Amino acid sequence: MTYDRQPPPDARLHWVLLANASRARLFVRDHDNGALRELNDFVHPDSRLKSAALSRDRAGQGARGSARAHFEPPTLPKEREQQHFAEQLAQHLEEAAGDGRLAGWALIASDPFLGRLRAALGDGAAARLTRHVDRDLTAFQGQDLEQRVTECLPARAKPDAV
Repeated sequence: MTYDRQPPPDARLHWVLLANASRARLFVRDHDNGALRELNDFVHPDSRLKSAALSRDRAGQGARGSARAHFEPPTLPKEREQQHFAEQLAQHLEEAAGDGRLAGWALIASDPFLGRLRAALGDGAAARLTRHVDRDLTAFQGQDLEQRVTECLPARAKPDAV
């Protein structure tokens, strides 16, 4: 007995990125059963360190004599590390989009890292972002993870056949 199996509508894969400020997990949806399969696990331990442990030097002096200098508001070292991590993830997604491996992707990330990551995205990855949700699911595993991702990203209704 033989049967024809329809290929998926797009051979490229749909990715799901779960992220917070120190960890990100990249999954792909299986075309046959919709299950999540983990592709990469990114960890950025410096984002978890206390600001005192990340500080490398003292703040500079702003005024001497009658001359004044204008300084940007200080960025906390922890925020700077989170920004580096967001840029690292954005670069990975941009490379995948440029190589044609990324058809579309969804982002589920904690706030405010969600905004930080979206701001760091390049044009290719940003154009392929299909959905974003403010939630941290990086610690969940197995069936619990599948259920929570499905709640955040419900399947779109397929059009009725005519």
